Parts: sequence; C-alpha cells; structure tokens
Amino acid sequence: MRTTYFRTLIQQRKWTFEALCIQWKRAREDLAQKDNDPRLASVTLSRRTFDRWMKGDLVTPRPDTARVVEHLFGLTCAELFGPPPTEVPQPPIPALQLSRTTEGISSITVAGYRSEEWGSPTDVLTQARELVTSNTDPALLVMAQEAIEDIVSRYEARGPHELVGETRLLRRMLHTLLRGRQTAAQRQHLFGLASRVSGLLGYMAVNAGRPEHAQAYCEEAESLADMAQDTMAKMWALGTRALGLYYTGDYAESDAAAAAGIALAPQNPQAIRLFVNGRARALARLGDRDGANRAIDSALEVSDRQQVLPGGITACISFEPYSPARTLANAVTAHLSLGETEQVQRYADQLEDLITRSDSQWTKALVSLDVASSYLLQGDPDLEQAIAVGRSALRAGGPVPIRSVQQRGAELLQQADRWRSEPQVRHYAEELQALAEAVSPPVHHDGRQP
Repeated sequence: MRTTYFRTLIQQRKWTFEALCIQWKRAREDLAQKDNDPRLASVTLSRRTFDRWMKGDLVTPRPDTARVVEHLFGLTCAELFGPPPTEVPQPPIPALQLSRTTEGISSITVAGYRSEEWGSPTDVLTQARELVTSNTDPALLVMAQEAIEDIVSRYEARGPHELVGETRLLRRMLHTLLRGRQTAAQRQHLFGLASRVSGLLGYMAVNAGRPEHAQAYCEEAESLADMAQDTMAKMWALGTRALGLYYTGDYAESDAAAAAGIALAPQNPQAIRLFVNGRARALARLGDRDGANRAIDSALEVSDRQQVLPGGITACISFEPYSPARTLANAVTAHLSLGETEQVQRYADQLEDLITRSDSQWTKALVSLDVASSYLLQGDPDLEQAIAVGRSALRAGGPVPIRSVQQRGAELLQQADRWRSEPQVRHYAEELQALAEAVSPPVHHDGRQP
C-alpha cells in the first residue's frame, strides 16, 4: 500500500466513502454549473475506485473524474496521487504479554516498556487525551445536517425512488461514525442525526408502498432518538409509523402509535401532527366520530398555543411542526371518512388560495381528491364535478406520484363504481391505472429501478 496525499487528506478529514460521496455530488454539480458542462453532474465515484485510490494504486482517473476530484480538493491529480508533503511515522502498537497461572492471569507486561508501579504522569494525561479523541470532525456533523435539509427541500420534486439512494448513503456514513469514538456531546448529536435520516427513509418507504421497510426504519429511528434523548425526533418517527400503518389499513395500530407519541409531550408542537394526521384520521376510519373530532380539536388547540409556526403548506416530509394550513388539510381527510362533506368543502375553500400558491403538489392532489369524493358522498351526488376535480387532482400530483395519491384516487374510483359505464369514469380509471404504474416502477433483479 502506497501512501498518497489523497489518502492523507481523507484520513485527516475523517471521511468515510459515504461522506466523500456526499461531497462528490456537491462538487460535480457545482463544477457542471461553473463550466457549463451538464455531463459533469452525472459523474459517479465507485467504491472500487475509492478503494484503489486509498491503496495508492497507480491509476490515472478518467478525464471527467479527474476534473471533479481536482475541483473537490483544489489540487491537481499529480499532487493528489503523489506523496503527501510530509509523512509522520506512526508509533508501533505495544504488544501485551500475559503471565498465567492455574488461578488466572498473575501479571501483565508490555513488550518493550519498563513496568512502573504508578506510571508516568505525562503518560496518564496523554492516554486520557487519546481516549477523548473523536473520529468525527465537527464539519461532518454540519455537513450531515445540511444534507438532511437538502433532501427534505428536494423531496416533493424528486420523490422517494430518486432520493432513497443518497439518503441510505448518509445513513451508512452516520452508522460508520457511531461505530467509532466521539465526545459525549458529539455522540448524542450523531444519534439525533441518525434518527432523522432513518425517519426520512421510513417516510420514503411509506410513499413508495414498502410497508415492511417503513416499519423497520421507523423502529430504528425511535431507538436512535432514545439514545439521543431527542423527544421531538421520537415523536416524528412515531408519527411516521402511524402514517405507514394508516396506509396499510391497520387503523387501530396507527392510532396507538400516534397516541404513544403524544404521551411523550402532549404540548410539543410535534403533537399537532400526531393528533390530526395520526389519531384523527385513524379514528375516523374506525368510525369513532367523537374521538376523531376531539383529536382535530386537540390539534387546533396545540397549534393555537404555539407562538411561532411555519406559514403556508409545509413540506410533507419536513421535521418542522405542522403549519395551520397543513393541519386543516389533514382534518379534511378525517371529515371525509366521517361523511361530513360540508365540513370537507368548507375547509377546502379556506385552503384553496394557499394550496394554489403552494409548491406541495402532493398536498394539492390529496386535498382535491378528498373534495372530489365529497361531491359523490353528499346528499345530491355530482358525478361530473367529482370526476373533473379527480382527474385534475391526479395531474396535480406532478411527475413523481406517491402511493397515498394513488390510494386516495382509487377510493374515488370505488365511490364512482355505480357510474362505471359512464365515459368520464372510464377515462378517470385509465389515468389512475397509469399513475399506479408510475408509483410502483418495475425493478431489476438487484432491486434497482431502471
């Protein structure tokens, strides 16, 4: 193995392969924009190439790869893959020698070192410093937090299938760091970040229609939140668990998960989501009208007590507390399940302007589908209006649809079953089928989407 400047820099920065990939992605996109060369945005770094570079194999990177790595480090390939400016020899690890008797170990000596009863005070301090040395550069924690925020901000435009890979990469990096040594504060911070990343993966799995993955990631997120003593992160993970159970029809379990989250801190802003997205919707499906309406009232009460809440329609996957508008959007779904169509349409009218101006295409689709269903469930059904709003809603979901939009659309089709011979219903069914195929794209034998 040949020591290169590249290897030295990676070790100094304490970067894992996953951490380098996150920086690589940013560097290639920055360079593609800077050089006006879109091809560079797709240049990848394989694990095999990374391992060869770390071993110091004499390889010449391909031209585009060379451009990205030089941009990332601000050094030429000749400098990066040449010897480091200075090499500091590492001291050998002393070998322990144990003297044993039939009763066990009688003494321990270290080869090459003279034994002293008290040892050197200097050695004591040196060893103490080694024990509190961290494998985690503070910059890595900042980078991980920024990566989480970046994933959240792009989620509704890109969708789960496109972002799951880099989110898993971030999870792997954080897990690798946690297997090392950190200060107590850093370790707690790392557990909190890891909990959020697992929570993101759980939410993505719900949207992608992978319930077993969703529950596994949520359980992991809850355990990591416990280690971080992060109540907010655990409440968010339990809310996501409740969401996944709701979409698999396990309404009693969904309600129980949401209730467990609320019990942690009933006045925490995260309780808004647990009340209205968790308990209210699940109880409405179970036919518990009083319980569902109490949960909606509780969500609104907690919301009213908050001094600062986000405006507009917050991103569905955001760790922020629910905005008042998103709270109402979820209340619409609960009222629809209870057959309270006038309340559905009243809330939808209040939300119309915000939804129109919102970047949350999925929220537009979901609320519109609820309104469309209300037109069929009301005393005087309006098929034409329902299907027109429903078709518009399916298109409003954008180019990256999710399982919940497809399921909500299927419920509208089921409600329109007695009019299935009508042309507009058949056309709606065709559009819904196309959306269902987009939600669950075909996969290769190795699990990758084409």
